[in-house]
Amino acid sequence: MPTLALLDGHSLAYRAFYALPSDLATPAGQVTNAVYGFTAMLIKLLDDEHPDAIAVAWDQPGPTFRNERYAEYKAQREQAPDLFRSQVPLIREVLDAMEIAQIGVRGVEADDVIATIAEAAKVDGWEVLVVTGDRDAFQLIEPGITVYYTKRGISDTVKADARWVEERYGIPPRKYVEYASLRGDSSDNLPGVPGVGEKTAARLIGQYGDLDQVFDHLDDLTPKLRENMIEQRDQVLLNRDLMELLRDVDVDRDPEHFRLREFDHDTVRKVFDGLAFRSLWDRLVDLGGVGTVEAEVLDVDVVADVDASLVPQGPIAIAPLWDDEALVGVVVAGEPSLYVPAAAFDDLFRDREVIAHDAKATLRALAEMGIDTGVAFDTALAAWIVNPAQRAPDLAELAYRELGIAVEDREPSDATSQSAFDFEGAGPDLESASRSAVAVSRLVGPLAEQIEARGGTRLFEEIELPLIPILTGMEIAGIGVDTDYLQTLGHDLRARLATLEDRIHEAAGGSFNINSTLQLREVLFERLELPVLKKTPKGAPSTDHSVLEKLRDEHEVVADLLTFRELEKLRSTYVDALLKLVEPDGRVRGRFNQMGAATGRLSQEQPNLQNIPVRTEEGRAIRTAFVAAEGHVFLVADYSQIELRILAHLSGDPGLVDAFEQDLDIHTATAARVAGSPAGEVTPDQRRKAKMINFGLLYGMEAYGLAQRLEIDRDEAQEHIDAYFAQFPEVREYMQGIVAEARSTGFTTTLLGRRRYLPELASGNFRDRQMGERMALNAPIQGSAADIIKKAMVDLDGRLTAAGLSSQMLLQIHDELVLEAPTDELEAVEVLTRETMEGIVELRVPLRVDTATGRTLADCKE
Repeated sequence: MPTLALLDGHSLAYRAFYALPSDLATPAGQVTNAVYGFTAMLIKLLDDEHPDAIAVAWDQPGPTFRNERYAEYKAQREQAPDLFRSQVPLIREVLDAMEIAQIGVRGVEADDVIATIAEAAKVDGWEVLVVTGDRDAFQLIEPGITVYYTKRGISDTVKADARWVEERYGIPPRKYVEYASLRGDSSDNLPGVPGVGEKTAARLIGQYGDLDQVFDHLDDLTPKLRENMIEQRDQVLLNRDLMELLRDVDVDRDPEHFRLREFDHDTVRKVFDGLAFRSLWDRLVDLGGVGTVEAEVLDVDVVADVDASLVPQGPIAIAPLWDDEALVGVVVAGEPSLYVPAAAFDDLFRDREVIAHDAKATLRALAEMGIDTGVAFDTALAAWIVNPAQRAPDLAELAYRELGIAVEDREPSDATSQSAFDFEGAGPDLESASRSAVAVSRLVGPLAEQIEARGGTRLFEEIELPLIPILTGMEIAGIGVDTDYLQTLGHDLRARLATLEDRIHEAAGGSFNINSTLQLREVLFERLELPVLKKTPKGAPSTDHSVLEKLRDEHEVVADLLTFRELEKLRSTYVDALLKLVEPDGRVRGRFNQMGAATGRLSQEQPNLQNIPVRTEEGRAIRTAFVAAEGHVFLVADYSQIELRILAHLSGDPGLVDAFEQDLDIHTATAARVAGSPAGEVTPDQRRKAKMINFGLLYGMEAYGLAQRLEIDRDEAQEHIDAYFAQFPEVREYMQGIVAEARSTGFTTTLLGRRRYLPELASGNFRDRQMGERMALNAPIQGSAADIIKKAMVDLDGRLTAAGLSSQMLLQIHDELVLEAPTDELEAVEVLTRETMEGIVELRVPLRVDTATGRTLADCKE
């Protein structure tokens, strides 16, 4: 028996739109989450059910007979979002390309069209599968008609037959309309009987058979239910008329007209390529019905050992060739491509910029050879700007996804290199490198279009690209380490840890492995019988830092455990790890990750110097190990409360703006305003609470989080937040507005144009939506702070060079820059740095930079 699948177009498209992230887009920036989800569901249907025929029914513009009978029908529904409406024509284009029939009839709904065709097809001997997210379709279920119901998202589906409906709702499908009429349908703005939910509706219909019989037996009902039924009688009977699907719509009912045909390969591939649906194309090909297709393997020619001076002027697209960690040559994209060995690099790169994938490793290798070059375009960086929530793709993945090109990726990461030589004595793999170089050159256009469509061109060209050679220089410079001091510190830490370990074992009543969570859990909660305050996701008692802090006063061993953990982390993470990374010249050279955080923040590894504790004595001890070169000093320039200043700028709140304009202590000023008292009367505890609220708001902290941090109850925490917003109402207005805007557009934007897409805001999961709201609050502020300091680095580097100063940026640690300056340049560099950082953008409030100098990093953090 053949199978006909009937799809409710708008129902499925809406499901897809709200289930998938809005950062799914074409190279031109057209959002495609609804198209992608709909197409994915269609392909899954083809794979799972193998229907012989398919038709998609669409609702048509204008009122239906239901609106004429009941003016309030669906009146509560807002107009579909622009992001959704723009995608419906794209879904239709996909269906047209696949030659799948599409039907719509004015004056009725897609459900009525589906019901009419399903009834006729069943009579003609077809099995019918109705695919929808609308429960009204359950009334169609009978032998020969099944509903493929999308409960949630695009993958949570169920094949609903009569047995499933009876188990789920307690009534047979033929009684579904009677049941639903009592319950009502909020999505269609059809009110039910107050107090009648699913169970009561099912019980009444099950007991009396239909609505007419229920109303004939009102005396059997409780007084309140009887009263409600009488009041809603007309509405309930109207509900039944409106929910009943038509079976006689004037529409083509012959399933043979909806038979699936073999897809035209070129037509479908062109549409899928335009939508950047590479993976969906592969899945469709795997199903059959279209010819197989492989990624294009470029036919390239390479000329080896050319005269580098003959390479045309202008930026060159290159693929580096590595032998272990040595850069032995590059291939320049062209027709033919050109192989240039390292011996000819001076001629090749003189006064020339490169186009490359993840260019920093190549720039660092060139710089170590004494060759200075810039970057005209970086395809990895560009792909990250387009979608910062995902890792930057490797070249092979990016070339296939964007161009359908197959390359053998031989690009090194920043931390590792790989050989371009296949075996001992072999020459470099020029053909593979040539394909990579050509792929890089071809990626520039589509990636630049995508960046432009997302409003990120200025960010990319004026901040991120110029930052690459700056970070390269910082990595090469490294920072000095006093290894003698570090070794002594390590010895002292090990001695203190040994003493603590003995004391902990004595207090615990026996020895155990302190670093073993299982053994520590047994000691604390079984041997010492301390209260269990929190459990892990697997149900075991937690021993994390927050739990131990709360147990500090319960037993003397807890304070020693906290100290042990802190000292052990310093020893293992910093002392021992740092000593292994110190190079023969006494410096460590970390790696900066420009593409690691969706907010745009830089990170660092090998070593990560951004996480050294600042406020503890042990952290100060570690910072003492970092020393300036002979005849030099460190200059640390730190943006003061930059995120709160950005909040003041974005919200325009007069209270915040005034405090920063007067250069007041913002936390004291906040506490004074909330308390309604002079600043001089603010207590340390009031200032502490104000500080917690100020910074907590930046991360979307609510009453529960504030209560935890201030160790007060939730109601009191809410009172503090309410009092804050009463004095800073524009801050609340800004926070509500930025979340609403992010829900509408799917993303937030920083002051300098960096977008962060937030699919979590459209999630069906409440916790995910909450997380999305917190990110929507924080991303514009933290991202703007990241953009500002990056721009400051770019401008400062240029000004240092223009002034002929030899001072060098070494580190960027969140909101501060660390420079190493000759002592005779210090005064000029300090002035230049402060001027550059404070004048980098114009806000409603002044940017302020605090500076400090010293021979060690600890000296700069007094």
